[in-house]
Amino acid sequence: MFYTSAFDEFACVPCGITVTNPAMVARIRAQAAAMSDYEIAAHLGNSIASSTDAAHALAWEQSQLGEASAETLVDAEYFEELVAAWSLIASERGIDSLDGLLIDVVAVH
Repeated sequence: MFYTSAFDEFACVPCGITVTNPAMVARIRAQAAAMSDYEIAAHLGNSIASSTDAAHALAWEQSQLGEASAETLVDAEYFEELVAAWSLIASERGIDSLDGLLIDVVAVH
């Protein structure tokens, strides 16, 4: 489970994603208008996981190959911006933590 108390640190609300990628923010705002807090939290959680994966791939390529491929660099940048955009939307909706919204469900088969 994610333990983050404020999404402002991701979004840099006053100066960040709304300036660097306003089209992404507008697209996500339009999508989020019809979403529940739980759905927004799920999208934010998925974007955080994807951003972490992309950052790990970037670090691995840089350490093993000396530099990262253009595709890996673009992926890392895109997912960073996606986290920032969903964080901004979550903050605007008053969601300041994923605790209680995303619950790990363990299924026993």
